[in-house]
Amino acid sequence: MKKTRISPLVVLGVVLLALVIWGLYSSIEFYNETEQSGWSRKALYNPYLAAQTFMNDSGIEVTDVDTLVKLDQLDSLGTLFFSDANQVQAPRQLKQLMDWLEVGGNVIYSADSVSHDDDLLLREFGVEVDWSKTEEDAEADGEESSLSETLRDYNRQIEEGKSREEIAREFGKSEEALTRIVFDDDIGEIEAAFGTSRVLQHASFDDDDDAGLHQPFSWSSSEYGVHMMQFEVGEGLLTIVSDPGIWTSYHIDAHDNAYLLWLLSSEDGSFAILRSVLHDSIWVLMKRNASELLIAAGLLIVMMVWHQGNRFGRMLPRDLSRARALGEHFSSVSHYLWHRRKAEYLVAPLRQAVLRRASLILGEFARADQARQFELIAERCDLNPEAIARAFSIDDFNEASFVQTVRLLKRIEQLL
Repeated sequence: MKKTRISPLVVLGVVLLALVIWGLYSSIEFYNETEQSGWSRKALYNPYLAAQTFMNDSGIEVTDVDTLVKLDQLDSLGTLFFSDANQVQAPRQLKQLMDWLEVGGNVIYSADSVSHDDDLLLREFGVEVDWSKTEEDAEADGEESSLSETLRDYNRQIEEGKSREEIAREFGKSEEALTRIVFDDDIGEIEAAFGTSRVLQHASFDDDDDAGLHQPFSWSSSEYGVHMMQFEVGEGLLTIVSDPGIWTSYHIDAHDNAYLLWLLSSEDGSFAILRSVLHDSIWVLMKRNASELLIAAGLLIVMMVWHQGNRFGRMLPRDLSRARALGEHFSSVSHYLWHRRKAEYLVAPLRQAVLRRASLILGEFARADQARQFELIAERCDLNPEAIARAFSIDDFNEASFVQTVRLLKRIEQLL
């Protein structure tokens, strides 16, 4: 039996190849790189996306509501957060909201310093909103930055590698003040960074004997004023805040802002955010749901433009030297009619010529019917009347019948 021996050169080549591969692998440097791609389109459309994600991860179902009319349509609703101020402007809306609070609803309401007089809910509870002027604002009144300086500073920070979110976050930090909010002994004291531009006012802060107003049982303030107050309404709870921006995606991770939102939410039911939802444009909706319709409309427009538009390019003069002769024209027309089984049009002129000549020669030809006309022609030409009738009536030709019909008509014309 013949044994197979492995050549030492093959073994040496395999070893060298393994060494080369190991050297190349060991020279490769592996590293992880994080690329800042910015916020997604969904996050840009929804400033409370981080809050919704946090609440969902906490086991609380979150829904978006764009109008107070849909309040009755929400089953098992526990907490309603008004992210936009001045949402209650009709008495019907106020009654609907108060009835829901009476039966145990939980509302987190945002105040607006500009149009709070038109807000029926704030008026019902005697809450007013004032501007808060800090020392920095007083200094800024004397030396305000121009728009060009602000844009230059923004571009400088972009060139330094900062994202738009980081710039917005730094801008917001300069206008924040910590507010200490005290809960029961199990929770203790937490801190939230409300904006300092707005503060809340209530008549009970100055007049303790005013029993005609709803009395807040709890309020929290910073050195600039009150930023949050709470009212008991029947079995429900109303919380009014001066700055809902602490729960946007820019600031919810700062201090105890996210924890405060979780504490203010109801233990039972879902969490609904009432905000102005940015709907997609009609163009985006059509691309998403009716792309075939857009393609068909585009093709229709192209066909209409092509049909109505003029030819492009310069007009070329007609080359008369390449025109067909008259015989070639007759021949091409005859072939065209023959191939489309329209041979009756080819013999029609010859038939008319024979009938016109017979009417001139035969006296009673014009007054006779068709059968008598064929008999008169047969007597004059000494031909069979049936053959003459076939020459004038047949329309479905083949080559033989066509040639026979033309010969017979020519002979009749000559005999007449």
